[in-house]
Amino acid sequence: MMLAFQYMMKHKIVMPAYHLRHSFEEKGTLFSQFSTVAQRAGVYTGFDYVDIIKKLNETWAIDKITGLTDEAEKAREYLLKLPERMYRITERIVVPDTKYPFKWLNPIS
Repeated sequence: MMLAFQYMMKHKIVMPAYHLRHSFEEKGTLFSQFSTVAQRAGVYTGFDYVDIIKKLNETWAIDKITGLTDEAEKAREYLLKLPERMYRITERIVVPDTKYPFKWLNPIS
């Protein structure tokens, strides 16, 4: 379980909105714009992601699990340090103030 959790966090969780797109455009072409707007609006930010990692660590009592193999213990240490590391990275993120023309919000007549 520890190794699987570490693998998931190292390889990132693919958000369902990653495949978001405008009609007739390639999948994923709209995700970065959608993500920027969501962060700017405070709907879902890097700090929310950090909170989720903290809650998973707390709920699964990662800090209390013992008797692990060396590899699993290294994974546990990584997971316990991850929220603080992600927090520091998130603090440095600059969300652009770019305006995006979402077709479903501003239909072209």
